[in-house]
Amino acid sequence: MEPLDLEARPPRGPREELLGVCFLPRTIDKIRGELPGGKLGGYLVAESTMSSYVLHKLGIPLDELREAVARAANEDELVDWLRPRVDPAVAAQINAKLAKSAISDAPPEKLEIIRQRHPVLAERPDVDNAFEMLELDDARVGA
Repeated sequence: MEPLDLEARPPRGPREELLGVCFLPRTIDKIRGELPGGKLGGYLVAESTMSSYVLHKLGIPLDELREAVARAANEDELVDWLRPRVDPAVAAQINAKLAKSAISDAPPEKLEIIRQRHPVLAERPDVDNAFEMLELDDARVGA
């Protein structure tokens, strides 16, 4: 797959789905930002993120997905690799959990990290849904 410049445009939105799993397209885009020639910008794919949660629930190690993205000629090829690894029942559980993910539910030590990584929260203290926070962050990229 081609690398992405996530400084020029954000990854796909957190609500977008691939094989019925929300956040998976976004995770793939962030991995493409890590590829040689890509730019990750302020995004990351690391432990204790929504991406790591999705991959953990799917039983896909992050390094395996990184290798699959690097090998795939295009998204169709990657989807072929992913299809046998995605259980629709697990996808529904992931989607339900992430859709109601609230910033206010984070433990205090994690809340501080979230506020540092997402300064939009200082401007919009009314935002509590994690997807909404990410969408507001994304609106700033390339603007």
